[in-house]
Amino acid sequence: MAKSYPGGKKKAFNITYDDGVLQDERFVALLNKYGIKGTFNLNSQLMQEAFSWTHPNGMKVTRLTPDQVKHLYDGHEVASHTLTHPYMHGLSDEELYRQLKSDKDNLERLFGREVKGFAVPFDYYDDRIADCAKACGFTYARKSECTGNFTPCTDRYHWKTGIYHIDADLTNFVAAFLNTDEELAVCQIVGHSYDLDAENLWGTMELICAAVSKCDDIWFCTNAELVDYLCNL
Repeated sequence: MAKSYPGGKKKAFNITYDDGVLQDERFVALLNKYGIKGTFNLNSQLMQEAFSWTHPNGMKVTRLTPDQVKHLYDGHEVASHTLTHPYMHGLSDEELYRQLKSDKDNLERLFGREVKGFAVPFDYYDDRIADCAKACGFTYARKSECTGNFTPCTDRYHWKTGIYHIDADLTNFVAAFLNTDEELAVCQIVGHSYDLDAENLWGTMELICAAVSKCDDIWFCTNAELVDYLCNL
């Protein structure tokens, strides 16, 4: 018998965005409009500091504050992205643990729910980070690496997504997903909502959301739901 997702769905769709920035307010509204679940990876200390930086195009990118996010992500998953978004390769074991565990604790206090996932900042990842995520109580850890395909990942502490949303092939990738017959196909899109302003991608993302929302064979899930399902088949 062919495998399927909950409800007999043939495919799964998930969007996972990092950093908790101002544009998340508009992006969450877009996902809600089309009944799509997102996973949002947050840095609790940078939220408290109202951190901002200047994009290469001159746009100011601003982190949302704890008050702004408290109910913004209702119906979506909140995951850890470390306290301060550091480069991970040079951290001591003690600092690595603090970055992950303190962020998890802070987010759980703020949102009043379990934080199951960890998404690494930047693109460095190794077994030490995976072991730390496990020790901190995360049920999965997401790498920055994208597969470029629809084959589901089954390694919960070396989780790979499908495609970065500023990839020039994004619309073709989603179109291929809608037409694939691959068993347990999954489309995971990763990015930052500030890119939707910087790269003028709002229209593209709305077209994608509208297209997938019309399909009755797609399971719309958070990253934690997807990981738990695939790793327990």
